[in-house]
Amino acid sequence: MASFININPQLLEDQDLRLTEKQKEEIWSRFPKPVDGHYCADAIFEGGGVRGIALLGALRCCEDLGIQWKKLAGTSAGSLTAAFLAASFPINKLEEILSSIDYNGIFSQKTSPFIFNGDPSDDLQAPLWMIVSLLLTQQLGQYSSDPFRDWIAKTLKSRGIETFTDVKRFDPQRELKIVVSNITHCEMWVLPDDLNPNSARLNKDQKSHRQAILQQHNLKHYQDFSIAEAVRLSSSIPLFFKPEQLGNAYILDGGLLSNFPLWIYDRPSGDPLNPPKWPTFGFRLIDQTLNPPKINNALDLFTASLRSMANARDRYHVRHGDQGRVINIDVTKAKVTTTDFSLSSEKKVKLYRLGYKQTKDFFLHHWNWKRHLKERGFC
Repeated sequence: MASFININPQLLEDQDLRLTEKQKEEIWSRFPKPVDGHYCADAIFEGGGVRGIALLGALRCCEDLGIQWKKLAGTSAGSLTAAFLAASFPINKLEEILSSIDYNGIFSQKTSPFIFNGDPSDDLQAPLWMIVSLLLTQQLGQYSSDPFRDWIAKTLKSRGIETFTDVKRFDPQRELKIVVSNITHCEMWVLPDDLNPNSARLNKDQKSHRQAILQQHNLKHYQDFSIAEAVRLSSSIPLFFKPEQLGNAYILDGGLLSNFPLWIYDRPSGDPLNPPKWPTFGFRLIDQTLNPPKINNALDLFTASLRSMANARDRYHVRHGDQGRVINIDVTKAKVTTTDFSLSSEKKVKLYRLGYKQTKDFFLHHWNWKRHLKERGFC
């Protein structure tokens, strides 16, 4: 169920795809001044399942511009991209890793031998059957996410990265944040920050809970939390993967509460003497086939309510906080679902090209640092 995307020389040398030197110069003229000789940026990645291959094309475009990443964040599948980018994998290696994921291995451990299902790609199309199956087997998810976590941990370890502390190994200014959903306490958590037992925002019980989590994982400091574990938690699709626990809290896919945390590194605006040194770009996957739902019965109403809860907050923040920094990658033409785990090489290449071309278009026709600062109230 895995095939490496064929980024052959012909594709990368396509005159219509890659940025020319003249185009690079034009784009650089609209960036802030380089820091230590480098154009820097922070990045936020939206979740999007296997369609995230389009992000590889976007990142290749950014690589062509020489952008060096500082602070990174993501939700669900976007957290995987952010984590591997934080590990400073060379772009060629990053493309190889993220486009050739072995889904057979990831879905190798069912939580019960009595869960009878076919292709995992189809499971989420029949949620009622999944619920019935899980009720009969007394399980909370069809698959264990242990193989997924173990693969992430092994891959990151090849770069000497295991914990959130480790990401500063390649750059002392680098940060990584991952969004998860705490469904026990009805809270959105940003890891590792929300594991800090000394946070002034917490009451006594909440501090005790955080301390218990650190003890559960044998940690002395919240920044020593495992990145692989955080990505596993953020990607735990309800019903699909068995939810894991942090202390007494069940944790699920961060996309339930914020699939596009564009706000995560924003600072208060309005101080022209203290503007940000570099931009924060948001990478967002758009599918125009996801039309507004028709509500004809109670089930339609329930489904639309869940969809609104998952997306309304992010859309509000994008509407009010876009400020010319969101790179919208329209993947409609690829005709790929988020769980199309048997994706062909041809469709992978199509997603990749869409990611590169639309990121290129953003930088050529929409990006302007001075205008961005003005919209944010810094000048």
